[in-house]
Amino acid sequence: MKKIREESVKMFVALMFTLLPLYYSDNYYNILNDKKDVYYLFAYILIAAVACSLMISLAVSIYKKQGKAFVCNIWQQGNALDIVMIVFALLAVCSTICSTDIRTSLSGEKAWGVGTWTILVSVLVYFVISRCYTGKSDIWVYLYLGSFVVLAIGVIDRLGYDFLIMHDEIPLQYNIFISTIGNVNFWAAYLSMIVPFFMLATIFTRSRVRRACIYFFLLVAYFSLFITLTNTTYIGIGIAVLFVVWYSFQKVIRLKNFAINGILFSVAGMVAEFLWKHPYTPRTIDTDTVSLILLQHRLYFLPGVAGVVILVALLGAGTLSEDRKKKLDCLVERFCGKIWIGLIVIGVIGTIYYLVCNYNLELFNYRGSIWYFAFHGFLDGNLSQKLIGAGPALLDTVTQAEIAKADFYVEWNWLYCTAHNDVLEYLVTMGVFGAVLKILMYLLPYYMYAKGKERKPQMAAVLAALTGFIGQGLFTGPYILTYVIYVIFLGVLAAYYRMDKTK
Repeated sequence: MKKIREESVKMFVALMFTLLPLYYSDNYYNILNDKKDVYYLFAYILIAAVACSLMISLAVSIYKKQGKAFVCNIWQQGNALDIVMIVFALLAVCSTICSTDIRTSLSGEKAWGVGTWTILVSVLVYFVISRCYTGKSDIWVYLYLGSFVVLAIGVIDRLGYDFLIMHDEIPLQYNIFISTIGNVNFWAAYLSMIVPFFMLATIFTRSRVRRACIYFFLLVAYFSLFITLTNTTYIGIGIAVLFVVWYSFQKVIRLKNFAINGILFSVAGMVAEFLWKHPYTPRTIDTDTVSLILLQHRLYFLPGVAGVVILVALLGAGTLSEDRKKKLDCLVERFCGKIWIGLIVIGVIGTIYYLVCNYNLELFNYRGSIWYFAFHGFLDGNLSQKLIGAGPALLDTVTQAEIAKADFYVEWNWLYCTAHNDVLEYLVTMGVFGAVLKILMYLLPYYMYAKGKERKPQMAAVLAALTGFIGQGLFTGPYILTYVIYVIFLGVLAAYYRMDKTK
């Protein structure tokens, strides 16, 4: 029965990594519901298979008079994140019951497919994966295959080759849809998790051929940053890179991988600049603010230069005596990570100060307006709404009311259905309790990684992906595809933590 549970999880994760990001029906407008339906279908099958397997195992254990031991074994596998997930699910139910539109809150149809039912199903999926994932690395091959095909379609699409004929029904919105993912912001959110994972995947990949394939994937991914019409990709991946840099400093040998990534970024920038100045493709390259600055001033060379310097320094260190090399490595590993953390703290404080001093409704492509009305809606809510929210996926009921009574003109539209910020989204829709639980979901994986005995590189790569999810969540918010991938990564990290504890 245990083998059945393990194989069920493996098949489910493989399908979610390959089928879900690639699935596309006949219309971009249906893409959210279509992906949600696919997720529900296979999630139901997984939950049912595991539930039946557990009941059979329990019956056998009871027959052998080992029922108590079976239950205790499952209970002892728990951790703090499990409790947070359970409470979050219960809070979502309570918030929905107290909401003004139970049906919409359950379906999440106005919040990119992430409503109460998605939360409940995802919590069950998390528990199944965290208990039944075996830690075998072959599952990452499916993640690679699925994401690489999505990436290839996306790059070809942005260059103007619509070979899947996906844009015919929406010619007026051609610029904001990409690949089989949908909106370019969803594309940015997806890459914000996938790219950081593969930046560290080479560390636990022994085969040179596989490492070469991963580096090629990263080269194409970096190229896509320059040609995709969105800044949020840089933000999501950039925040994840903060963790990647810290992790690389922990072992000098890891700096080689980081240096190669910097060089690949510069090579991708060179190709993008050439096509930008010499448009041989059907479409000229779209450049948002960050890409334009990088290409105009050739700032994309900086990561490559840093990468070359690191490689030269590593080669130079290799010529030193064994004793001196150990001392130098110890110095780098002991102090560079701490200095990096200090720089991150200073950067966060500086960013918050700058945003507070320069806040306006047009900030970050009018996200400032969304955040303004969402937060004021939270402040205007009654005590119950402040504590448990207006109901998952019902941010629009709050923003509509706030815009209606604003003393300046703002036209309400579909943009105000989601907060474009995970924490603010749950602060309004699930109250203070929901926001606190969401923050705990963000922080506990770092605690679990720090408490691990082995700290496998696979666990670090998963944590890099979860960091990318936090980064994209600051400006995009929950979206069905990224939410599903996030839940899988969360379950996998909990599984690694469980296996580490039992050793």
